[in-house]
Amino acid sequence: MIDSHCHLHLKDFDEDRGEVIERMTEAGVSRVLEVGINRKGAAECLRLAAKYPQFRVAAGLHPHEADKWDDYYRADILKLAGNRKVVALGEMGLDFYRDWSPRDAQDRCFRAQLGLARETGLPVIFHVREAEAEFLRVIDEEGAPARAVVHAFGSHGDFAAACLKRGFWLGIGGVLTYKNSKLPHVLASHVPVDRILLETDCPWLTPEPFRGKRNEPSRLVHVREKLSEIYGMGEIELDALTDYSFERFLGMA
Repeated sequence: MIDSHCHLHLKDFDEDRGEVIERMTEAGVSRVLEVGINRKGAAECLRLAAKYPQFRVAAGLHPHEADKWDDYYRADILKLAGNRKVVALGEMGLDFYRDWSPRDAQDRCFRAQLGLARETGLPVIFHVREAEAEFLRVIDEEGAPARAVVHAFGSHGDFAAACLKRGFWLGIGGVLTYKNSKLPHVLASHVPVDRILLETDCPWLTPEPFRGKRNEPSRLVHVREKLSEIYGMGEIELDALTDYSFERFLGMA
């Protein structure tokens, strides 16, 4: 298994990060993509990746902090993108649920980072919350990246179909396991299994039966278990498919 989106650099893991990584390995999670939500976070991710060879890094500016974007920020992200451990840009996108940055700032920051993706050729991690129509509009105006994933996907079937039409993968995590989640139906009716990447988004979106507690990569097994039920396949086969999809997302397969 590969955790395609986690935040183990955050202070939530300062007390037991080593133990969390040990549990991850014991659970069969062989690699993780550690995602920085700003330049400071990306630098912290790189320090982890220097210590743990199974870590790779994504660098970008989260829409919550989009009002910080300027030419200096662009230069810093571009410099980070030149590190061999940085294999993706993001997470980037639009969040109209929290609205922690003005929407016009989110739009400008998102478009600028899509430009960086074109410049570097790196795949992209998207964050989209309560902004599906606006997200698709920006993508269609700017042009879709060659390789991208809509992370923490939990939306409706029409949006899933729109993302798949544009060639995106969907990042699937703990929301899939929630009692009243509509995501199992959306996946079964709209999404081929080879368009899914496994993720935790830890420390958030903890799956059942641990919902309400801190999430960590070892709990990816509960997402895999639910996916196995939905697609009617064994966990070994599912691991092989989702691992291969991750390699394709990175442009390595």
